[in-house]
Amino acid sequence: MNLPIDPADNDAPPQELIQNLPSQAARRRVLQASEIDLDVNDWSFAEALDELSQIELREAVSQLRFAGARTIYYYRVDDLRQVSPDDAINEGDDDGSSGAYGSEVRETRRDHDRLYVVCNVPETGSQAQLTLSEKHFQTTVATFKPRTRLLAIRAPDEGTADATTQTVVGHFGLDEASRISFLENGLRGRFEADCIEGYSTLQLRHTTTSANTKEIQVRSKEAEDKEIIDVRTDAIVDDLLRRSDTELGAATGLVTVPTNVHSIEHGEPLHPRVTIGFPDGWVAFEQFVPEQILIEFDDLVRDSL
Repeated sequence: MNLPIDPADNDAPPQELIQNLPSQAARRRVLQASEIDLDVNDWSFAEALDELSQIELREAVSQLRFAGARTIYYYRVDDLRQVSPDDAINEGDDDGSSGAYGSEVRETRRDHDRLYVVCNVPETGSQAQLTLSEKHFQTTVATFKPRTRLLAIRAPDEGTADATTQTVVGHFGLDEASRISFLENGLRGRFEADCIEGYSTLQLRHTTTSANTKEIQVRSKEAEDKEIIDVRTDAIVDDLLRRSDTELGAATGLVTVPTNVHSIEHGEPLHPRVTIGFPDGWVAFEQFVPEQILIEFDDLVRDSL
């Protein structure tokens, strides 16, 4: 099963969608986020799914429909605050019409106090739509909280994310969108204070053209207990981060988000591993996470702005 799901193309029953998740860990996380107490390793798991209520099944599907190991690109759209849920759903009556780059809005829906705009976009945002077959299009998802200006785009690459953004902006008749940078206006400091547990790798870039070194990569040594060692605690790394001629390009580490999804290894709340592109405003989750975690992470980014 390919995620995210295009609801216009996939009408499989909820039990099948849950069973077709990529791993036992994914099934467990979806059910935990839905507050459904089932053992995914039990031999009677399929029968137990059939006994769930329709309300429970709908909640579980809402946790997986647009979730997964997603890459999220963040944009600021000032006019987005003017789009009410009713306006968005009414605009959805025209879903299916072609938009920028040959892309189209497939469906607009409201869930988890958010709006989700499902789009069909050419791979990498190509404008050569007349030569592309359906297999060259990607299902992407734009989501935002009503009356706010942060637009989160779940897409496989930057070009596809930009094309999705232009499609959504055009669909709602909004002004231009601008990509968020985690390096601007103290955002990085607030964002790290709110949710970063630690970085295992860093990529620093020289900001001066006269430098002979283009990039500096830092990797932590592995702890005996397999826990992450935050490279920022190293005095040399701290000095590099404070220099005026370097900037943080990317980092991989663990984040802390409010969730009732727990790690099976430690029984603690799950700390997802992510890679963050600081100048270009993107975050890639390295493993499957349910919708609950993606929503909470978006809220952390918005609160940091």
